[in-house]
Amino acid sequence: MSYSNNKRASDIEISSQLTGDVNIDTPQKVDISALKLRIIRKEKKETLKNRVFILTIFLLLGTFGYFISN
Repeated sequence: MSYSNNKRASDIEISSQLTGDVNIDTPQKVDISALKLRIIRKEKKETLKNRVFILTIFLLLGTFGYFISN
């Protein structure tokens, strides 16, 4: 039994329409420092989320342990 993927043909058709005669205005220069700053901010945000999550788990375990021991 052969398996054919019908989505692939539609994907190719859509991508050829997008890259056809339509010119998309894109800037020729990219500010690397702005991109680095965006990545750094995203990493800081993820790090903060991870720390808050871990701290919450420890606080819940500590509270649970306190009530169990009494």
